Amino acid sequence: MEQIVTTPSASDLNAVFTTVSRIEREARFDHSARVVFLRNVTIEGLDTFLKFHLYPSGIGAQTVFGGYGTMMQDVLAEDGPVRTAEPDLVVLSLTLAELDPGYGTPGWRADAALAELKNLFELLETRTRATIVLNTFISPLYPEFGIVPALDRSDVTSQVAALNRFIEDFVRDRAPRFCLTDWDAYLRIIGAKQALDDRGRYLWKAPFRKAFLNLYAQYLARIVRALKGRTKKCLILDCDNTLWGGVVGEDGMDGIKLDANEYPGKVFYDFQNSLLHLSERGVVIALCSKNNEADVLEVFDRHQSCRLKRSHLAAWRINWQDKAANIVELAEELNLGLDSFVFIDDSPVECDLIRKLLPDVTVVQVPEKLCDLPALVFEQGLFDNFRVTDDDRRRTRLYQGESQRKAARGAFASVEEYLSSLQTVASIHRVRPAEIARVAQLTQKTNQFNLTTRRYAERDIHAFAERRDAAVFALSAHDRFGDLGLVSVMILERHGVIGRIDTFLMSCRVLGRGLERAMVARCLDVMGSAWDVQRWHAEYIPTRKNQQVADFWPKSGFAPVNEEGDRRIFARDARKCGDEVPPYVCVRED
Repeated sequence: MEQIVTTPSASDLNAVFTTVSRIEREARFDHSARVVFLRNVTIEGLDTFLKFHLYPSGIGAQTVFGGYGTMMQDVLAEDGPVRTAEPDLVVLSLTLAELDPGYGTPGWRADAALAELKNLFELLETRTRATIVLNTFISPLYPEFGIVPALDRSDVTSQVAALNRFIEDFVRDRAPRFCLTDWDAYLRIIGAKQALDDRGRYLWKAPFRKAFLNLYAQYLARIVRALKGRTKKCLILDCDNTLWGGVVGEDGMDGIKLDANEYPGKVFYDFQNSLLHLSERGVVIALCSKNNEADVLEVFDRHQSCRLKRSHLAAWRINWQDKAANIVELAEELNLGLDSFVFIDDSPVECDLIRKLLPDVTVVQVPEKLCDLPALVFEQGLFDNFRVTDDDRRRTRLYQGESQRKAARGAFASVEEYLSSLQTVASIHRVRPAEIARVAQLTQKTNQFNLTTRRYAERDIHAFAERRDAAVFALSAHDRFGDLGLVSVMILERHGVIGRIDTFLMSCRVLGRGLERAMVARCLDVMGSAWDVQRWHAEYIPTRKNQQVADFWPKSGFAPVNEEGDRRIFARDARKCGDEVPPYVCVRED
């Protein structure tokens, strides 16, 4: 799919419409998203830009526009788009000029607009299960008070700022159910002349040029990608002229450009600060560099301006082999799919090599304008997630612990001896309130060991957990090397005497340790007794990434009973489960 889409230049945004038309005729998508726009402004064309930015992630979009200025009716009506379209995303696109006819007149206050917005936001929250996207309002370009704002904050700029603070706080308090698109920020990024169309605003109530709609759609696509679990997990970095200026093998540690104050070293210093922000959000950081390993690691350990340290790295390949082979090895070591990786390098030759040999890897070249480097990892939102959990913050340490486990394997004669030596302790329990964010995140991001790949938001997990005919189980584990975190989820439903396994997934970090068998044994035993079910039904829905679990249910005593398209249904007698927890896993009673 990424080969089909070529990003147009800013001067050729019309090419987007031709490209989207061609793709819709030729392409098939792994995922689809239903998006409803509620608006009081003309934004037709935004849906085309949104589709364009989603296609490289294999996501098709079905879009519906509500009536012009009929947001409340569209929310309330039984046959309105919010009810009939069953959207994944509801996008509010509102301008103050249309929301409040008095906007901009002398003495205007934002109170009425704020009350109307609050009513609309809260109504939407109760009338749809979709993720809801709000926008900030654009401040006046030319304040009516000139160079001095009103002391009592009665000027329009101050009133708009107060409205935007309300919107931002509303989203912050209800995230991730609500998300924000910052129209004021988009204006700063592309400039008012490129963003706004005053003639269109007066003639057709269409105030935005294509450049603004394109940027707006990019941010909406980031939200959809996060909803559909299509964000990236690991950043692989070159070193020379990427993390610092110069070549450490030739210039020496003291000769490279890396400095907290002076250009160009300051640019690389700031870029490393950006990487630290990603690391704190749970992005896995790895190195792939043609270099002498000792020279590179000395920079991380001893250079006073090197913000990244060895403790921030989950893995590295620093040698003279080709980078494609090294990235494949890193993927195997980290047990991540290649489409989870972003690779950054300054060399156009290396970037082109990875694009050709490993097309699933997203390749980003260091920009020609070095000053653009610090923002590079934020610009496209490739690592966006709705929430940062404790497991995210510990992810690098978890991978470092896994490296220790792998290093210990060679000392044992058999896999069983090795697994017994790990002293794995698992806690299998009904999901706790503090774990719901992590459970939802796992459903959104886990692809390989995921039998059905159903994506759920936090509100969905809450709903399952509160139902008497459903149960959500989580598995957390630790061993002698440290904590493994919350790594597995099972969602069960009861339909009379039939128990149904809606979701079963496990983090790829812990596969092959018997934890999957322990999860099945404990969950089905506990709920089989509690619900007095006679049979368990399970499903396997194949995707491009979960083929390794195609035979999991048959191996767990389930027999095939039906196929509905790609969906395969399995069943077994609940009274003859015979599941056993592996002897090398200790399940702690909770």
